Amino acid sequence: MKKNPAAVFRPIGRVEDGVIRVHRDWAPGLDGIEGFSHLIVIYWLDQSHEPELKLHPKGDRRIPALGFLATRTPHRANPIGMTVVRLLKRRGSRLWIEGLDAWPGTPVLDIKPYTRKDSIKKFRIPAWVKLLDQAETDPLRRYAS
Repeated sequence: MKKNPAAVFRPIGRVEDGVIRVHRDWAPGLDGIEGFSHLIVIYWLDQSHEPELKLHPKGDRRIPALGFLATRTPHRANPIGMTVVRLLKRRGSRLWIEGLDAWPGTPVLDIKPYTRKDSIKKFRIPAWVKLLDQAETDPLRRYAS
C-alpha cells in the first residue's frame, strides 16, 4: 500500500448564513436527502489557528486548563469540524439548515444523513461542560442539555 505524505481535500460546497451551498457539480448527489430530518456536516475550519496544547474551555478560568483534544475548540491540529444539523429544506444545490457552528465561507467537505446508528443513548460528560452550558444563551450550542 502506498503512503500519501499529505491529505488532499476537495470541498463540495461552502457555508453561508443558515445555508450550505453545494457546488453544482456535486448537486445531483443531494437527491433523496430531503427525506432526512438531520444531517452530519463535515467541514474544514479554514479560519482556525494552531491549537494551544492546554486551554480553559471557552476562556472560562473557573475551569482548569485542559488538553485541547478534550474540548470543542475549533483550533485543532487538523482543523476538521463536524456538526449534526437539522435540515429545514432543500432547493437545488442549497440546503437550509439549523445548528451549524461554522463561519460563513467555511468549506464543506462532506454531508451524511443522520440515522439511528449515529445516536448514542448513554454517554457521560464532565461537570465542567454543564457549567459552560449554564452560561450559554443559544440552546443549539449547549453540549449537556
